[in-house]
Amino acid sequence: MLSGVLAGHDENDTGYRAGVTSGSGAAARVFRLPASAFLIVLFLFFGAIPLAFTSSNFTFDEKGSAQGAPGAFGWQTTILLIPVIAGFFIGRTATFVDTDGIRIRALFGSRRFTWEQVRGLSLDGRNVYLVTADGSYRLPCVHVVNLAALSRASGGHLPELAEPKVKVPPQRRRRR
Repeated sequence: MLSGVLAGHDENDTGYRAGVTSGSGAAARVFRLPASAFLIVLFLFFGAIPLAFTSSNFTFDEKGSAQGAPGAFGWQTTILLIPVIAGFFIGRTATFVDTDGIRIRALFGSRRFTWEQVRGLSLDGRNVYLVTADGSYRLPCVHVVNLAALSRASGGHLPELAEPKVKVPPQRRRRR
């Protein structure tokens, strides 16, 4: 009952549905790396700890066996910046598509393109490039399989594409 009342209004300016329209426009879409990519940061962190807190001077005792280096803080502790930078890269890299245009966000900075600036899209393998009068820009986290979602989020500025069909390999029959 409540959804029928709210659907009659073009826009609701109060309450929990503030700013929600009745669905007349295309929904904005965000393309980013999956959350499982942060596992790489965890592996990098655990791999960097022994390198970051160990000094490079190993000693040998009188029998010729190596003694472990003592824990140390020094220039090698900056190796821990590698997982931090990787985490920022994974968290920041994204492509935002809405009816106003496309925004490409990278590790340092972002760039916004309106649909009037866009001449088209170009494909190179799995990568998708945005073509403008200035040149072409790679759309991070957007691949060929995402073209249908990209065209739907553009609000009619890109031609509608069908969803990609799942390719299932033929099953092998068992021989008798």
